Amino acid sequence: MRASLAVLAAALTVGLAVQAPVALADAGSSASGSASGSASGSSDLWPVPTAPADQFTFLMAYSFGNRIPAGADPARTEGDPGPVNEALAAAVVAARGTRTIPVYAQTVIADVLRTRYGMTDVIPIEADRQPDGTLTYLSTDGAAKKVAALRGPSRDTDTAGVIAFKDHLWRATYTTRANGFHAYAPAGVTMPSQYDPQSSQPWTTSAPVYLPVDLAGRIPLLLNGTGSSH
Repeated sequence: MRASLAVLAAALTVGLAVQAPVALADAGSSASGSASGSASGSSDLWPVPTAPADQFTFLMAYSFGNRIPAGADPARTEGDPGPVNEALAAAVVAARGTRTIPVYAQTVIADVLRTRYGMTDVIPIEADRQPDGTLTYLSTDGAAKKVAALRGPSRDTDTAGVIAFKDHLWRATYTTRANGFHAYAPAGVTMPSQYDPQSSQPWTTSAPVYLPVDLAGRIPLLLNGTGSSH
């Protein structure tokens, strides 16, 4: 067990060593007030499995950040989509094409799919509310669990197409797999990679802040064996 943890620690150290300097360099060269650069979460060290979009039985779209309107209570609203989630909605549309497969999307993406693209059959994945009306943060794993419950027995034969921010895509795909699905990113569909400095979720505002959080979140997937190509 100690040897396995040592190998894991070494792999994560290499991942941080490779990705963080690139992220820092990109962030330093980005224009002030605009979206900052991204080190790919799907680099050769962390390949994301892909499949043709026509193989998917449904799509799962994971949100990334949000924007809380002025005067709104961030504890009680999921906020506005912001540019990243708008780009994720566009990726959903590109992956779905002319097919009518189900789309499960976290609320801020679902809102864009409804209002901008007229996708009336999207299934929103919402955060739970406490008795006092405050929201419980919905994690990547929490969202995947909600979709697994909704899919029921079909999960065993489903092939999920995963839509997520580029630096989040590896973890989102393998988290979907950890919840019992065959899951892949759609081949040929570009995921957004530009951070939103105005995001109301501080850890999603730049690559130097986000990447250590995401890499740490990959540890459980590696430990349980989910984070390997199959």
